[in-house]
Amino acid sequence: MTSTIAGTASASTTPAGTIPAGTTPRPFGPALAAAALVLGAAGNTAQAVMTQVLGGRPETIEEQVALAAGSPSLVTAMSVSGTLALPFMALGFVAAAHLLARRARRTGRVAGTLLVLGMWGFLGLQLTGLLQIRALLDGESGLAAATWMQNLQSDPLLGVLFALPFFAGTVLGMLVLTVGLLVKGAGVPRWVPGVWLVFIVLDFTIGAVGPVDPHWLYLLGAVGLAHHVTRDGGRAWKNA
Repeated sequence: MTSTIAGTASASTTPAGTIPAGTTPRPFGPALAAAALVLGAAGNTAQAVMTQVLGGRPETIEEQVALAAGSPSLVTAMSVSGTLALPFMALGFVAAAHLLARRARRTGRVAGTLLVLGMWGFLGLQLTGLLQIRALLDGESGLAAATWMQNLQSDPLLGVLFALPFFAGTVLGMLVLTVGLLVKGAGVPRWVPGVWLVFIVLDFTIGAVGPVDPHWLYLLGAVGLAHHVTRDGGRAWKNA
């Protein structure tokens, strides 16, 4: 009887809304985590594949004008798919970082913060490119605006706001995430961070090799992690 009363008193003194020690609050459900992982990686991979089909990213404004005039639908689809994928990519990276935080809380939080910062920079670059493509599709009437935006991309302020967060946040975030998952495990199949690590190294060094683009590795790892998150009723996610 005494122990029951003591336990009741202890429970009653716990502030409402507090999280028991040793648990990590889940940012969202397993279905959303899995969907974000797959949709984000699929959209980003689609953009990379369409870029290859178009012959790569043109450097000069003249080449961009010719590309937009020759393949307007494909150029638009390439830019739109990459831009729409970004919110899902950010959520997917948060999900992966959450799984890492189960075993290494600080490392997971650092990885998640860096990757969200990277996606912010990527969003800025994608939107700038999307607006430029929209101007190019207007033909001669939009050439002046497209040229202005081309010159704007070399502006130091734009670099600080978008380019630097993208490169630093994405590369460092992926390295912290993948190495952390490889070392700590966190219940995640180790081939998932393994292929992601190869992806980030290839993507930011040599890029695509002929018809083979490293983004397929990103998609493969995302699908594998989504399966891990949702199997057995989302047990891996709910226990994180």
